[in-house]
Amino acid sequence: MDMPKEIFLKDYKLPDYYFDTMDLNFFCWVRRKQLSIQKRIVLPRIEGSPFPLVLDGVDLKLVSVKVNSKELKKEDYVLSSCHLTLPSLPSGEFAL
Repeated sequence: MDMPKEIFLKDYKLPDYYFDTMDLNFFCWVRRKQLSIQKRIVLPRIEGSPFPLVLDGVDLKLVSVKVNSKELKKEDYVLSSCHLTLPSLPSGEFAL
């Protein structure tokens, strides 16, 4: 795994998106398997923001992604070993 990148105060910028509320549900099974259902209300800092939303996560298996209750297709997002990138999002508040 890559070492964390050091970030200096001079390099800080405001986030492109804010999370207004977050609901988390965890379901645990034997053999260390777990299902997490998350719902977030997301607000762009700038209405109509053209910026992608990048979420961090390591050692996770993505089952599905929904925006405003509509399931996204695999071509609607980019999944790497440590990031989920959503390049095209609604211009205003949305549920993720």
